[in-house]
Amino acid sequence: MTTTSRQAESSANTVLGMLLQEKMRGANVRYENTQVIEGHPGLRPDIIITDSQHSPVVVEAEYMPAYAAEDEANARFGLKLVDGGKSIEAAIALRYPTDVANASDLDSAIRVARLEYAVFYKHKKVKTRFPASGWLEGGVSDLADLIRLVSVSQSEVDAAADILEQGIERVAGIMDEMDTSAPGAIAAIAQRLGMVNVPQTRRMACAILANALVFQERIASIHQEVKRPRHVCGNNVVNPQVETLDAWAEILKINYWPIFAIAMDLLEQIDAHNAARILNTLEFTAGEVNALGVTNSHDLTGQIFQRLISDRKYLATFYTLPTSAALLARIAVAKLDGVDWADADAIGKLRVADFACGTGTLLSAVYEQIANRHERAGGDAAAL
Repeated sequence: MTTTSRQAESSANTVLGMLLQEKMRGANVRYENTQVIEGHPGLRPDIIITDSQHSPVVVEAEYMPAYAAEDEANARFGLKLVDGGKSIEAAIALRYPTDVANASDLDSAIRVARLEYAVFYKHKKVKTRFPASGWLEGGVSDLADLIRLVSVSQSEVDAAADILEQGIERVAGIMDEMDTSAPGAIAAIAQRLGMVNVPQTRRMACAILANALVFQERIASIHQEVKRPRHVCGNNVVNPQVETLDAWAEILKINYWPIFAIAMDLLEQIDAHNAARILNTLEFTAGEVNALGVTNSHDLTGQIFQRLISDRKYLATFYTLPTSAALLARIAVAKLDGVDWADADAIGKLRVADFACGTGTLLSAVYEQIANRHERAGGDAAAL
């Protein structure tokens, strides 16, 4: 149904913001607010989406032909928010179809509208437009998915990956020493990884141990019975190897076998003295990584493994990019018919397998898609 008077763009932005909030219950969606940009109190971004774990995303929207939307989105890029001081690392230019401008019921019109949008973000420190030309097209749910994807701070991901890599290199030096002082232990580690004993193998082992400690911190925040890494392998712990193995055994009672079973097997091959040196270093590294808050939304381990794969002769593996995983997961989950996405019990009966699983990038992406659909249907994704 159309109206003879044109709807104000601010009204459309308010409705779009409310619809995005419906589909992104864990986020805070604000629209048509001033006093939100540091140093620019009068600036009024159309829509800002924030949450504690991600970088803010701004949406600048106009009715077709939307000549200024891209310029306005570009102008918001890099600005800092007043609350939290985080920088805007992704900005979306959006075009409303003409039907929205002339609709008498904006809510109904925007719910079914085919929106056009493009995102500006940093890729390898260079501002990039996606798509390079033209526009993506989709509904409000598609837009919400894009916002979730680009809200992962690439600068924080890169910083976390750098920290993790540096910690792994430090403890790899200890394993390199052990290759001379305790060659039997290093040979056992290589055997359990199905690899030959080369520097890359030792770095892979260190990455597996580091990954376990990063995940242990996350699991401890959910399960009260799980001790945090600093309580089992911090500098003041008398026997970090025993304490860590006990903590990981407790985690295996819950699940998480792909991460902790192999980590335990590797740690058991190392003598107590060198295990303490390795664990002390990696506990500090894991703490630095977790402090950045990006581990819930990005496959850091996959990125690190990819950096460590210097010689594919010894490890035939290929890392799936998070963006590729997100696309594949969306396509796969869209093929699931007859699922009541509002019903947590029904979702709990779903079974997903990746038979070529490496670090779990695709599995994590599928889980994220399932959780997003549950949230859109009114559920609590965090409680799944």
